[in-house]
Amino acid sequence: MCSYPKLPRKEEKEKTYEISARGRLGEILQYTPPVLREPPSGWYIEFYAFDPASCGLRRKRIRVNRISGIQARRRYAKEVMQRISVKLSHGWNPWICGNDIDAVTLEDALSRYERHNEKMLSSGYIRKETYDGYKSNVKIMRKYISDKRPIYYAYQFNREFCVDFLDYIFIDRNNGAQTRNNYLNFLRVLSGFLVEKGYLSSRPTDGIAPISKRLYQKQRQTIPEETLKRISEWMRDHDPHFLFASQLLYYCFIRPVEMTRLKISDFDIKNGTVTIHADQSKNKRTQTITVPKKVLLYGIDLGIFSRPTNYYVFGDELCPGPVATTTRVMRGHWAKVRKALKLKQNYTFYSLKDTGITEMFNNNMASNTVKEQARHSSLLITEIYLEKRQSARPEITEYDGSF
Repeated sequence: MCSYPKLPRKEEKEKTYEISARGRLGEILQYTPPVLREPPSGWYIEFYAFDPASCGLRRKRIRVNRISGIQARRRYAKEVMQRISVKLSHGWNPWICGNDIDAVTLEDALSRYERHNEKMLSSGYIRKETYDGYKSNVKIMRKYISDKRPIYYAYQFNREFCVDFLDYIFIDRNNGAQTRNNYLNFLRVLSGFLVEKGYLSSRPTDGIAPISKRLYQKQRQTIPEETLKRISEWMRDHDPHFLFASQLLYYCFIRPVEMTRLKISDFDIKNGTVTIHADQSKNKRTQTITVPKKVLLYGIDLGIFSRPTNYYVFGDELCPGPVATTTRVMRGHWAKVRKALKLKQNYTFYSLKDTGITEMFNNNMASNTVKEQARHSSLLITEIYLEKRQSARPEITEYDGSF
C-alpha cells in the first residue's frame, strides 16, 4: 500500500515520493508546478509528476544552459514552463506519455539536420551539389527567421511558417516558380527529418502544393547565331578554358555538374568520344558520346590532354588540376561574359545546351541521333526541343500537296 506523500521541498535531493493508492486516473494526474532553478552548476526547470512504476512522485529536470544570456534564458524557461503547465493540467505525464515537451529549439534541430547531411555526404549517400543546395536552403531560412519571422522552438515549424516562408522566397525575394518549388522540396525533406527524430508529430508540408509546371516555362532562352559568335570570340580572347567548357555544353550537352567531375582519362582522343560514368551522371548511367573534332582540337591546343590523366578537366581557374571546380565557379565565369557583352538575363550558361540541341534539329539531324548525344531517356524528351525551332523546315516550305 502506498502512503500519501508530503509535498517535496526544493532543497531535498532527487528521490521518489510515495502516494496513496487512489484511482489510477487520479494518481497519474498528480504533479507539482514547474519552477526554474538557477544553481551555479547549471540552470534547469524542475517539476514532479506521478510515476506509476514506483508509485510516487518523481522529479523531472530540463536543462536550459544552452540558451545564452541570462534574460534570454529566463524568457525561454518561462515559455517552456507555461507549456509544461498546460500539458500537465490536461493529463500529460512524462513517465507515461514520453519526454517530449516541445522544449527542443529549432536551432538545435537544424544543427542536427546539418550534421546528418554532412555524414550522408562523407559516406557518399548524397551528392555534393545536393548537400550544397540544402546547406544554402538552411542559410536562407535562418536569415528569414532572423529578419522576418522569429521562431525559437521546433514545434513552431508548422504549416503556417512553411507557407509564409515560401511566399518570402517567391514574392519578397522575387524568385521564379521553379525556385519556389525547390524550396518546397527542401521543406518536405526537413519536415520528414524532424518527424523521424521525434521533434514533430506530423509533416507540416503535407497539403502544400507546388506551382504546376504548366503555368510557367523555363526563363532561359536559346541564343541567336550572331550572339553565339560574339560569345565565342570573347571567350577565346579572355577566358579560353571556359570556352572549352562552353563547347562541351553546346556540342556534347554535358551538364555543368557533370563537367565538374570529368577527368582527362574520360576522353578517348583516338575515337573522338568522352564517357560520362554512372557516378558522374544525372541519370546514373554510364554513357559514351561523340566529341566533334573542332572541340577535341581546341582542347589539344589548350594543352588539356597533355596533363596527368587522373586530373580533373576543370580544376582551379578551370584549368586541369587535382581538385575539381564547382558549378558555382562556372556560373561566375558566365556572369563575367554576360556583363562584358551586355547579354540578356535569359541567356544563361545552360542556354548553350538548349541552343545546341535546337540547332541540331534546325540542321536536320535525326531525332534519335540528337537523343543519344543528349542522353535523353526517350524521344519524347528530345522532341520537346522541336517546339523551340525558330526556322521553317525547308522540305515543308517547298511541299506542294494535292489539296
